[in-house]
Amino acid sequence: MHQTRVLAALILLTIQSTCSLAKSCETEDYEDGVCIPFDRCEAFQDARNKASLSAGQRDAIEREQSKCLDDDRVGLICCKRKPRPIIPRSYEDTKPSVNGQVRLLPDSSVCGLDSADRIYYGNVTNLDQFPWLALIKYIDEDENESFKCGGSLITQRYVLTAAHCITSMIAAVRLGEWNLDTNPDCVTKQGIKYCADPVVERGIEKISIHKNYTRRVSKGGKIDMALLRLDRDVTFGEFIAPICLPQNAGEGQFSDDQMFYVAGWGMTEDDVTSRKKLFVDVSNVDLEECRKKINAPLIKIDETMICALGNDGKDACQGDSGGPLMEIKQLNSKTNRYFLRGVVSKGLACGTSKPGFYSNVYKQIDWIVSNIE
Repeated sequence: MHQTRVLAALILLTIQSTCSLAKSCETEDYEDGVCIPFDRCEAFQDARNKASLSAGQRDAIEREQSKCLDDDRVGLICCKRKPRPIIPRSYEDTKPSVNGQVRLLPDSSVCGLDSADRIYYGNVTNLDQFPWLALIKYIDEDENESFKCGGSLITQRYVLTAAHCITSMIAAVRLGEWNLDTNPDCVTKQGIKYCADPVVERGIEKISIHKNYTRRVSKGGKIDMALLRLDRDVTFGEFIAPICLPQNAGEGQFSDDQMFYVAGWGMTEDDVTSRKKLFVDVSNVDLEECRKKINAPLIKIDETMICALGNDGKDACQGDSGGPLMEIKQLNSKTNRYFLRGVVSKGLACGTSKPGFYSNVYKQIDWIVSNIE
């Protein structure tokens, strides 16, 4: 199998809740609990941090652990279930006026900056590459955490993602990530160790879903786009920064054979989610040509979408949903910036000859700007 098949095309399905596998239990205080690993139970946080425990503390821990002994997993304890946060969500139309909110978008002195305006043609990004990439965290009923979608930071308070990524288990947004297995992330070059800042996580204050979104691809009005308002601002820096948005006709145009970039932690050719941030280049496919390649009359392919396809199986895939379709745009003879062209939406398969679908950001710029505050 071709080794450059890094991120393969989008899937024609929505994120679904995982089945509950953990055992339910009742805590000492007669509260609803679940058997989870000891180090994830906040109720025993203090006990984990103490070098020595009292006899009473040891007994309490042993009683709670005994309730989970018949579970197939080891090292579990009966822990009180956390109440699930209720994040307000609404379907929003474009507001009448967008003039006031435009000022909230960062200008080109801040947005779209990559450390050297460069792409290295490999699979894994550099430590500081694409600093606007966001990971969306989900927490299921058994307190299991997972990252199933991506997004793009567009202001200090907003992340743009796909509407189909919105589920009842959405919990937070992570920024400044590179390697899911380490924090902080570090690399060694020529014997010198370089480290990123620790990752930043923000809760989600509210969710705005495009009014014309529907999960049924065969229907019109399928604009797969949503805004996540973070519960507090993030500070821009080397490892967390916004991407530029096309705000006028000049910035919104691109060529028929335009090259784009897609990045994320999505499914690879080995059918596993990458632990490190990956990228791939794809090319624009004219909408008429896209219709021919897809050959699915029930799927309405129109100007609200961008179709793109990579060579040798390169594309975007499950887990990249909501992430950015990016273009490097030259603003003047000395300045290049990344612009957000599309939001990774859906496709028919991973790494095939069929183009992937992306929600066209410029076509929805008024919706985006009028729904930030």
